[in-house]
Amino acid sequence: MNKLVKSDYMFKGMVEEFKKNPNPKLFNQMVGLKFKNIRLNKNITAEAVVEDNKTYFNSIYDLYKFEKGIKTDVSKIYALSKYFKFSFEKYFTFLKI
Repeated sequence: MNKLVKSDYMFKGMVEEFKKNPNPKLFNQMVGLKFKNIRLNKNITAEAVVEDNKTYFNSIYDLYKFEKGIKTDVSKIYALSKYFKFSFEKYFTFLKI
């Protein structure tokens, strides 16, 4: 099983769990995993993402922590949304905010 398929299954499981029991830590992990999926879909390396977003990520490990849901913040979400041309509303419609 490749990384993309595995992370897609993980995301779907996280969404189902979040629907049953909303949890901020789980939400951070979902956001990070979704951006990781986008990066893998577009076949962009972590090094390229960090190089293009030096203001928000000091190192590759910073990006990895974001993708794990450990260090998520709005500025990084905004920067990656613009970088990947990602519509947050499209992928997180289940929140019904």
